[in-house]
Amino acid sequence: MLQGTGQTVCCLRMENLEFLSRHYGMLMRVHCKRSVCRMLQPFLQENESVFQVPGSELLLVLRGPETEARLQHMVNLLNSRKIYWNNTGLDMEYGAAWGAYDGRQETLQPLLGQLSWLSEQSCANHRVMALTQSLEAVSDQTTERVLLLQKVRKALENGDLVLYAQPILNAQGKGYAEVLARLKSDDGIMTPDQFIPLIAQFNLSARFDLQVVEALLRWIATHPTTAPGARFSVNLMPLTLLNKESASRIIGLFRRYGITPESVIIEITEEQAFSNSEISTQNIAQLRNFGFRIAIDDFGTGYANYERLKRLRADIIKIDGCFIKDIMTDSLDAMIVKSITDLAKAKSLCVVAEFVETPEQRELLLSLGVNYLQGYLIGRPRPLEAPQL
Repeated sequence: MLQGTGQTVCCLRMENLEFLSRHYGMLMRVHCKRSVCRMLQPFLQENESVFQVPGSELLLVLRGPETEARLQHMVNLLNSRKIYWNNTGLDMEYGAAWGAYDGRQETLQPLLGQLSWLSEQSCANHRVMALTQSLEAVSDQTTERVLLLQKVRKALENGDLVLYAQPILNAQGKGYAEVLARLKSDDGIMTPDQFIPLIAQFNLSARFDLQVVEALLRWIATHPTTAPGARFSVNLMPLTLLNKESASRIIGLFRRYGITPESVIIEITEEQAFSNSEISTQNIAQLRNFGFRIAIDDFGTGYANYERLKRLRADIIKIDGCFIKDIMTDSLDAMIVKSITDLAKAKSLCVVAEFVETPEQRELLLSLGVNYLQGYLIGRPRPLEAPQL
């Protein structure tokens, strides 16, 4: 594949491919990679190639000048186009990283590993990244990521969860609490921004979510007098609902601990609520049929339209904080919130507003028809104790 010097190796990452392939299957993955290869061919010069590799990446070998500018042009082109699968446009995001290859076989694998890590950062930073003078820094970052993954796996194996609860209250101060999990390690408490991306990337979502559910049920069962009638909500990650056994296992845990489904609300993302995945849809239906109420988290962030809202099967809508933080100064945000609450009322849904931080926001949101409020004004997350609801 690579012989001689003067070559540039580029790693092109298709950020959402892994998740989408769990929705639509492996044939969709093959279709996407082939489509990208076809789109890139016109931009390759003689003796330049694109290679398919396992996972969410493609490798390009470029030999001409101005590598970064050319690669950025390719990424911009890909990000401006949609790939269609069964008449459905796929939301794909691309990033890329490049580095010079010295022709030595022993340096190829470390180079590819470093480029893979940098291509992830490229997707987050929305720019092509170069592996030039930062080999040692990237190596350190990669090592740190591997060590963090080891800590996450160890915490899951040992059941080292710490549950926090954040109140979600109505105008009368009544409501429930959202359960938020942290992981313990020898260095202290790991926060979600540290471990959630790794859990999703390495297919640990269902394992983590089920441990959170069981830890909550264990707490409820051992605190029958300190929290009579307390209600909670727990989040399920997208990949959890793509596991065909998830709903059955959650229901089995509730039966084992003797806890009624009315005690817990299941929070899913807007993306899951409108998913075309048969497995995800069946899991949600099975949970609802057992008696769980379903809350749609981060509502309004991209998947909702009026046709989809018309057929939405849920009980609670949580309006994303992006519509709340500027609501006192942005009349359009207020109009959006009002339209959501009017629609929810017509469908007999409860509405929760997230990221409520000021008394002025609280009063405006209640006047717009919001039923429940969540945010630092209402209460910060704290270690799970008997909530005063």
